[in-house]
Amino acid sequence: MTDVPFDAILHMDDPNFAEKLADAIGLKPGDTLEIHTPQFERVDGVKPIANPEELFEKLHTLPKETLKQIGMCPWDENGLWLFPHQWYGHIPHGMPLTCIDGSVEPFEAGVTDDDMRFGVLAYGIVPDFAKASPTQD
Repeated sequence: MTDVPFDAILHMDDPNFAEKLADAIGLKPGDTLEIHTPQFERVDGVKPIANPEELFEKLHTLPKETLKQIGMCPWDENGLWLFPHQWYGHIPHGMPLTCIDGSVEPFEAGVTDDDMRFGVLAYGIVPDFAKASPTQD
């Protein structure tokens, strides 16, 4: 698809948003629209371990420093630690994952989102030390 001038103002909550966007950019039935979001790499210099498969069962028991060293990133004051995006293909099927919105979902390869920001996925675990302590570093 070639560059198309875009001067329409659309509201994302409009129930007809998709149709209006397609019309505004000249998308015809059967055409494909790909939207690529930024895939920011890590800025902390940490290189996650390549094969975490033997760790998933005990991740929740590991201390903060170990989680950092293997590539996980702390997310919020609720103690959520996010998985490095490189681990996507290693996460066990059905493993309960805590998402950045607080929901808990079982992992399904190819279904669970693999989008990343700053080198991490939008989900991970809440380790035992975070459940025992109301504040995190």
